[in-house]
Amino acid sequence: MKKNLSILFFLPILFIIPIHTSAQTDTLKTPEELIINGKHYKAIDDKKTDVLKSKKKLKLKDSIFVINNNKFQYYNNWLTFGGGMQQNVTYQRELGFVGGVDFNFHIKHHYFQSGAMLTGESFGFYNNYQLHLGYGKRFEDKDYHFAAFIGVSYSSGDQVTPIDSIRNLHRSYSQPGLYIQGDIVKKITYDVGAGFSMFADWNKEQSILGLRFILYFSGTYKGKKNKEYED
Repeated sequence: MKKNLSILFFLPILFIIPIHTSAQTDTLKTPEELIINGKHYKAIDDKKTDVLKSKKKLKLKDSIFVINNNKFQYYNNWLTFGGGMQQNVTYQRELGFVGGVDFNFHIKHHYFQSGAMLTGESFGFYNNYQLHLGYGKRFEDKDYHFAAFIGVSYSSGDQVTPIDSIRNLHRSYSQPGLYIQGDIVKKITYDVGAGFSMFADWNKEQSILGLRFILYFSGTYKGKKNKEYED
């Protein structure tokens, strides 16, 4: 056991000695350049490295960036609207129509959503009206926009229950609920795009799942970087 420990002790020394001896042969070509084993290394200012390290630690702040001479801003607001199909899971009806609009805004670095939605048998025939407010996350680059929100909803409408072939029973309702939504957008330009929005809405009256085709408009554009003037 002692023999094995002594071998483990001397192995690191065998590696340290060559490194130490080779380090002695390094030459300083200039005050800014050091040659180690034939490779050239330039000296780096410690102040610069400290600044770079501090920048990496900083969170992304509201700032302006430029693409093709157009100025854009992080942490912007955006609007989506569109229509599609929805399924009332509770009453197991046939696929119906859903239309909606969402205004998405930020407070500092936090994103919120407020929106409205209506559903019914088909376009122009609606029996459910909903408002929602949520908190979410967002990711975007020059090609795509992704967002997901969860929040509360308030739904009201009129449920129609057939009594017989002639008569129907109409019953009004108003219910708070839970709402989630996810958006996927392919950008046409940095601030305009089109995509799909998937949602689910639950309350004591009913549960609805749906998919909407949406248009996307962002408030990120802040004008041209270099203004051009004519005589």
